[in-house]
Amino acid sequence: MAGGAEVRDLRILLVGGKGHPVQVLRQLLGIAGVRDFRHAEEREAAIDLLCAEPFDAVFCDDSIDGDGGRAFVHAARRTQGLIAPMMPIFLVAARPRRRDIEAARDRGFTDVIGRPVSASTVVRKLREAVAHPRSFIAAADFFGPDRRSPARARAIPHDRRRHQPQRIAVAIETGD
Repeated sequence: MAGGAEVRDLRILLVGGKGHPVQVLRQLLGIAGVRDFRHAEEREAAIDLLCAEPFDAVFCDDSIDGDGGRAFVHAARRTQGLIAPMMPIFLVAARPRRRDIEAARDRGFTDVIGRPVSASTVVRKLREAVAHPRSFIAAADFFGPDRRSPARARAIPHDRRRHQPQRIAVAIETGD
């Protein structure tokens, strides 16, 4: 992808209160060149928008509904009448730890963006999600993007479980 022309053409939905994190994200998207974005303060309003209008991606603040976006992402993936239930949904969280990222991924978020956030991070993750969407898993208790990273699968082409013994020479210094 060259330039930022494709980012300018995307329709983005911001979900979260009118707090500082949402305002910062709104400004970052503007800096990145995104011209068409909507904002919903509550989960129900966001789901109504997702059923009525097509969006290319969603950014959800972790403070929505007080549950870290759990109810929102579940509704955004499973509600009847959604225009695009497989669109990228990003969780924007304050200093997420590894377990927070894994939990968000297991709930159905495409990726997690940690605050403080930069415009370059938002654009990079947005471009990656739109240009190379992950395949989706549909199961009884889960509907969302495959949590295994396609980039990681390309980087490790061999079977990691197979042990290949190697001889390694170790230099031992003597005290003489």
